[in-house]
Amino acid sequence: MKFRCERDDLLEAVQFASRAISNRATLPVLSGLRIEATEEGKVRVAATDLELTMETAFRAGVDEPGKAIVPGRLFGEMTRSLSAGQVSLATGDGELEIGSGRGQFRVKALAPDDYPALPFEERKEEEGSISVQVDGSALAIALSQAVRSASGDESRQVLTGVLWEIESGNLTLAATDSYRLAVRTIAVEGGTADARNVVLPARTLAELARALQSGGLVRAEVKENLIVFTVEPPEGSSEQLVIGSRFIEGEFPKYRQLIPEGYQNKLTVDREAILEVVKRVGLLAQNNMPVKMQLGDELEISAHTPDVGEGQEVIDAEYKGEPMVMAFNPQFFHDGGSAIQGERLVLETGDGLKPAILRAENDESFTYLLMPVRLS
Repeated sequence: MKFRCERDDLLEAVQFASRAISNRATLPVLSGLRIEATEEGKVRVAATDLELTMETAFRAGVDEPGKAIVPGRLFGEMTRSLSAGQVSLATGDGELEIGSGRGQFRVKALAPDDYPALPFEERKEEEGSISVQVDGSALAIALSQAVRSASGDESRQVLTGVLWEIESGNLTLAATDSYRLAVRTIAVEGGTADARNVVLPARTLAELARALQSGGLVRAEVKENLIVFTVEPPEGSSEQLVIGSRFIEGEFPKYRQLIPEGYQNKLTVDREAILEVVKRVGLLAQNNMPVKMQLGDELEISAHTPDVGEGQEVIDAEYKGEPMVMAFNPQFFHDGGSAIQGERLVLETGDGLKPAILRAENDESFTYLLMPVRLS
């Protein structure tokens, strides 16, 4: 393998693919990056931990096609430290030679035969696969709303993922950590008349969201035990990005049963105002203490932590229902409120013990269900 390219193109590709390298890799070779120069004048850079796979490519001057496996962390640091401008890479005698300006470097390569085939290369065609297309900006928003509610507790692995319900023309994302539930529905092209449900790791979807910062079109192909996302960049940008992921095995909770049809008590308030107050008052809700909300003609938000302090603040709101007091984890409430798209936030509840529903006014595409904290 031998090619020439711009340092910035190489660095961008290396930084993207390296995020699939796990610190807990079971095979030493999985700590490496796969670099492949093709006859078509492209250089593909990929990494996998067998669960998450990330690949991208860029144009280069390819003199000799071929591939090499290089230590991911070391190569990433070296690429970042090279001077801007053109660099050259070539393999020889189990090493990768890097030329940059007047500098020459050699890095020991890993055995290429030990590196596994990328999961989406193993199955180019597969019967029964489902394909959908969606606008990247819309999907990025949906992911930001859902992923934050996934659990970090590995003891219930299925809750560390996000459920994807794929239907004809619709995609619903759902995530829960047992204390809150986020559900978002968006329109897609394609899908299937027979709904297909898969649970995807939150880590995969967080990487996908990062890849969608520039927008573009996303094509998702769901196979037997693998999903492959292809991100087509906006016109004038670099090559497409590919992210592949295995599913999380297990039965996701039947979340629809948890969402009530509607509550008789309804609070409507300026979203930015309530988030600012919850954040401010929440500073005094320490040691797992909640913020209390007294629902009425005005909304009073308060917090009290023994030996720390207390605070309360009143904001204007519209309320229909019986006066009551509810308490919430301030961080969970802020997460849900900040995920809502819209100027006004609607909070619906039955009483102080049943889960509350947070939505945007006049928009039911995103629902955030939050369990209250029981007051002693």
